[in-house]
Amino acid sequence: MVREGRALIYIPDPGSSGRGSGFDPSWLPVFYNPVMEFNRDVSVAALQAYLDLLAPRRPIIAVEPLTATGVRPVRYSLEVDGIEAVYAGDIDEASARLAKANASINGVEDKVFVSRSDARELMYRLKKERIPILFADIDPFGTPAPFVEAAVSIVGRGGLLAVTATDLAVLEGSKPRTARRRYGVRVHRIPQSKEVAVRVLLAFIAQRAAMLDKSIRPLLSYYADHYVRVYVVVDRGAGRADRMLEEDIGCIVYDEGTGVAALERGQCDDPGSIQPVWVSNIFDREFTLKCLQLLAEKYTYLGTYKRSLKLLERASEEALLGGHVHQRIDAIASKARVNTPPVNMVVEGLRRGGFTASRTIFSPSGVRTDADKGALLDLIVKGQVEAG
Repeated sequence: MVREGRALIYIPDPGSSGRGSGFDPSWLPVFYNPVMEFNRDVSVAALQAYLDLLAPRRPIIAVEPLTATGVRPVRYSLEVDGIEAVYAGDIDEASARLAKANASINGVEDKVFVSRSDARELMYRLKKERIPILFADIDPFGTPAPFVEAAVSIVGRGGLLAVTATDLAVLEGSKPRTARRRYGVRVHRIPQSKEVAVRVLLAFIAQRAAMLDKSIRPLLSYYADHYVRVYVVVDRGAGRADRMLEEDIGCIVYDEGTGVAALERGQCDDPGSIQPVWVSNIFDREFTLKCLQLLAEKYTYLGTYKRSLKLLERASEEALLGGHVHQRIDAIASKARVNTPPVNMVVEGLRRGGFTASRTIFSPSGVRTDADKGALLDLIVKGQVEAG
């Protein structure tokens, strides 16, 4: 039994994997990964921020169809104000039993309804029964691709969809054939690969939404540990979907000579471009600031409080930079055959030059800025920059 947030959770004995020394959560009879507490902590704050800022009606009904131990729906029920019910499911019988037990010991069995079911089956059943879902959390072990269409389908107008992907080798471009099959993207690995993974995932979700005459708007996107995670608001309307495909989907063009990447709307003719990707903002500043407020006022008890605070502070800064991909200072310096300058020095230099700049959550050596390529190269290579 472990405590996470406000919940007390039964988990499998780590020694029950029967795999000798070391620990891998996938070996357990019911999946539980303690590393993902950070993901779940941020999720609690993000869902409360959504409810406070954007929920068209409350209390809301949520679904978490890949529940394993049931820790997420239990925590949402205990820690987020405005949750009427959470439908949770898992195809594994032992998981469903454990999730029910965890709902019971936390006294939320009247709010968390657990069933043994396939994830897509559960979501389509709720849709058939006209259960009004305003939040869906897709957190699989591996790719979320098979579950995205059902999740987008079930989330009502103005609802929130959260998606985790742990198949980073695919999304970042190390396995381009699998990426084409799984996400319909042409991708190869570049220094900005962690952000590439987020933008590929967002484009995939956007295209599945457009098939259903729906559109998305990202609120928060990040990389951590072994996964990427995105939160998007889902809206209805063929016109909105058309505008999203025209304005928010495009490509990433990477300059091998300089190490600088750029986003471009629409289809790119460059055979080395990465496409389709999301090219608009991957953060919402009002939303990230609300998350920060909630951390300070409501969620100081979180086990990963300091890490969550750092993530959201940086995301709120990056939200000011709209559709700009981050740049890797170390990659640019390597191409120019110069020493890598301190990232903070580059950020301050760009700001003195009249540009907007911040560090990024995607790389310790990264900078997000609206500076043009010339100004960025001048600062890194020559140590100077002219005002924009």
